[in-house]
Amino acid sequence: MKKLLSIIALCFVFPIGILIAQDTKDEASLLMLLDRDFDKATAEKGVDGWVVFFAPNGSMLSDTSKPTTGLAEIRAEMESVFKDSTFSLRWYPTKAEMMIPGVIGYTVGRWERIRKNKEGQWMKSTGTYSTTWKKQPDGSWKIVLDSGVSDGPPVKIKK
Repeated sequence: MKKLLSIIALCFVFPIGILIAQDTKDEASLLMLLDRDFDKATAEKGVDGWVVFFAPNGSMLSDTSKPTTGLAEIRAEMESVFKDSTFSLRWYPTKAEMMIPGVIGYTVGRWERIRKNKEGQWMKSTGTYSTTWKKQPDGSWKIVLDSGVSDGPPVKIKK
């Protein structure tokens, strides 16, 4: 009898584990897609494309400035960056993973920033980023923390 109950229990538990693993994989794939959409929207719409992906309580951290929290503060900080017509920021995710399936996950990847310096020379910076995404009450996924670090000082490039 115990053996029969164990077999019956496994028949129910094992498929549930597979479904959870599949949901987690699907959610991680969704975060990869969202991160790519975030990059594309930012490239096309500048600060508006940037801010729309953040949760109302979202924060940004960088290796050169203090933490920035809330949509108004994020917009204010990034508006000055995107006003520079020579500025370009692109990135691509390399990994996504769920920390708590259905609740919170993250993407990591590489970024590249190009702009002219004060002397009119084109400069390129590269680095790594991590973005934490949280499912919102409406079912959408929004950024609650975006952080990045540079590989080192910008380098001159020909453009």
